[in-house]
Amino acid sequence: MAQRFDWITFLSDYGLDDVFVGVCKGVMACVAPQVRVIDICHLVAPQDVVQGATVFAAAMPYLPPAVHLGLVDPMQATVSRGVVVAANGSLLVGPDNGVLSKAWAALGGATAAYEIRNTELELDTPSRTFRGRDVFAPVAAHLAAGTPPDTVGPAVELATLTVLKARAAMIDDDHVHGEVLNVDHFGNLALNVARADLEAAGMSLGDTVELRCAGRTMTVPFTMTYGDVPRGRVALCEDSFRAVQVSVNLGHAARTLRVSRGDPMVISRIAQPAGTRSGG
Repeated sequence: MAQRFDWITFLSDYGLDDVFVGVCKGVMACVAPQVRVIDICHLVAPQDVVQGATVFAAAMPYLPPAVHLGLVDPMQATVSRGVVVAANGSLLVGPDNGVLSKAWAALGGATAAYEIRNTELELDTPSRTFRGRDVFAPVAAHLAAGTPPDTVGPAVELATLTVLKARAAMIDDDHVHGEVLNVDHFGNLALNVARADLEAAGMSLGDTVELRCAGRTMTVPFTMTYGDVPRGRVALCEDSFRAVQVSVNLGHAARTLRVSRGDPMVISRIAQPAGTRSGG
């Protein structure tokens, strides 16, 4: 049964300096002028599929049922097939290179998938180097306008879809091995660490903990927010997506600590001064 959507959400690595985003949105508007577009992010690092997948997934709990268009599509000798993946009342559209995989997991898991092969849904004479404009954007718009997903092409076995493996934090007695998942616009470092991981290693909100990264060791407070420390101080806290982050109040943590996405970080419990532990 055909389903119409009011929204298309759009994530890409196209940046904001060129016409790429506007052209894709123009193509979608020509096909489905009644559909509105939510721009999630277009500043994913160029061709960084892992970052794109991470950001896409983080946004999912806050988005309406929609056609979710994810375009981080590095050129390679064998081009990734285009797919439409159904998950929890939404459809995800993009290359089958893993960029969609964390998003459908955040929606509760994929329930069906189809390979994009119906050229009648694409622009005429599509370019090999701009599939976002010529293939994925028009397909997303057709789906939002009510085209059934099984008309885009043959069904795909879910087990054959490309899935990015999440690298979980590792708890080792009194310390947690993690890594930087993302660096946001403000320089905050989102980690693949949850508050429960720190608590499992004996660290509680209000404690002072040890950070090791980029060949440096420092002690920082584990606070509710980075606003709880003076200007220029480093703090460990929870971000707005419930992940643990490292921040500098009114500063830039990535530059201060000289780390970037993918770099390892170890957080360790240290002895607390008597009477200072507040608990969670």
